[in-house]
Amino acid sequence: MVGDLRAVPLSALSCESRNLLSSRLNAKKIVPVVGHDQISRHRDWRGLASLINISSEAAASIRCNDREDRTDKVLNIWISRNDGTATLGRLMDFLQILDRFDVSDDILELARDNKLIGNHNQIACNPAIVLDGADDDFITNDDRLYGVPQRYHAYVLFAREDRDFVDELLRRMRQAGFKLCTEDDLIAGHATPFEPVSRLIAERCRNIVLVYSPDFLQSPAIAFYMNLAQADAISKKQLKIVPVMYRECSLPRHLAYYTNLRYAPHSRVPYDFWERLSQRLRIFDGPRITMPNSTSNTDIRITETSHSLSNGHQVNGAIKTLALPELPKETSSLTNLHRLSDETPTSYETKSLNGSRDSDDGKKKSGPFRKIMNTFRLKKQKKAISVEN
Repeated sequence: MVGDLRAVPLSALSCESRNLLSSRLNAKKIVPVVGHDQISRHRDWRGLASLINISSEAAASIRCNDREDRTDKVLNIWISRNDGTATLGRLMDFLQILDRFDVSDDILELARDNKLIGNHNQIACNPAIVLDGADDDFITNDDRLYGVPQRYHAYVLFAREDRDFVDELLRRMRQAGFKLCTEDDLIAGHATPFEPVSRLIAERCRNIVLVYSPDFLQSPAIAFYMNLAQADAISKKQLKIVPVMYRECSLPRHLAYYTNLRYAPHSRVPYDFWERLSQRLRIFDGPRITMPNSTSNTDIRITETSHSLSNGHQVNGAIKTLALPELPKETSSLTNLHRLSDETPTSYETKSLNGSRDSDDGKKKSGPFRKIMNTFRLKKQKKAISVEN
């Protein structure tokens, strides 16, 4: 750190710097660290209180109130001593002793952005209250505001060139009761956005809204988040991707299979875009519903029964079975069609396969068909006689 920054008093820190320290050090750390003096200290606000020699009584009073910003209380005690030790350089040394290089890196980033030191006209800081919990559990500003990790209906992934449309999307969906977040909702101080955004996509957000545009497909960071979202959806067997075609572009093969919601306010579309997006965000994967006391296919047993149970069930019986039909006692074929003549008599004469006429009690059967055949034979015989003559 530059020498002039090491001499900056902690009382000159900006509200954003104080809030950053509170959000990172208020979260309780379980695993302690052993310093160069061979003393074991906690890696949170308790370790900082030990290094600035706060009495055990004062530390106990801070610990009793779980709704108090404990890090801010420790800093105020340190500053109120007016002994010249409450400087930024000494704070950075203490953070290194506590193995909190993540916090020191965040402070350096604020210094590079000229956000570390506040101006003389700034209003009094009102640090957010952060409850004890894992340090990594606080990712967004909502986490810090409510004191517990928040869950969202969707994370919106977009290119910076499409900011105006995304602002309208966030406004409309939030008015409809949906809780959405973007990279802009992250707590300041993260070294890179990849780790917190990855956790939001995989753990906190039910859907991922992709705002397609030519600029969207050119970003390597967006490509990383898209692949992560697709892999997470596949592993969880969920319909997680919500693609929105804002500006027409040619999609890669792994994205072309999704059905896109097209935003076309100046052309006729068969649906209301905002209503369709709301319906898509309401979809969730619930458990499969089964009717109580329902009978599955494995409950049906097919067994052969005796002739007395051919109806398929027993009257007043406990076991219901499916009876199979009995085998036929006689078979019919083309060679014994004469057996069926007794059961289904016909009005015309039939012939057996060898060409002989069937008879019943030695009497020939007569009928319309027989008369037609006789007439045909008589005409054929007359014609043959006339040809011979």
